[in-house]
Amino acid sequence: MNTGKDNENNVYVAVIDDNPQLRDMSVKQLENSGYTVLFHSDYGQDALQKIKESGKLPDVCLIEEDFTTAKLLLEKHPDLKVLISSMEDDTESITDMLKAGVSGYVLKLSDPEEMATAVKALSRNKKYFSVGVSEIALEYFKSQR
Repeated sequence: MNTGKDNENNVYVAVIDDNPQLRDMSVKQLENSGYTVLFHSDYGQDALQKIKESGKLPDVCLIEEDFTTAKLLLEKHPDLKVLISSMEDDTESITDMLKAGVSGYVLKLSDPEEMATAVKALSRNKKYFSVGVSEIALEYFKSQR
């Protein structure tokens, strides 16, 4: 069990998922891991409005499955650290997200603790990819050199 000490640097996370039950599970999991959920939303335009209203950009934005929202947020806020959580593990989906500028990609079927680990990595300006997609990400970054 995590005691919440991971958030000694006050890492603020936003959670965007159009499924309320899954969104609530992600929020609880992140809070139990010691992160502060700045806001949660069900779609991209609402998230943009919440960012504008708060005047604060989250340190990490967890987006469930919604590639359109990831692209929208990264177009408006290119410095945002976006973590995708998805069932998609095909090369095209992952490469599209990498081209859009996401900083991390976790598979939904991975260990629940992996999301907290990924948020920690992104908050420290690192990238994070689940084992199931890391090879695709590695190949993508090699080709960008």
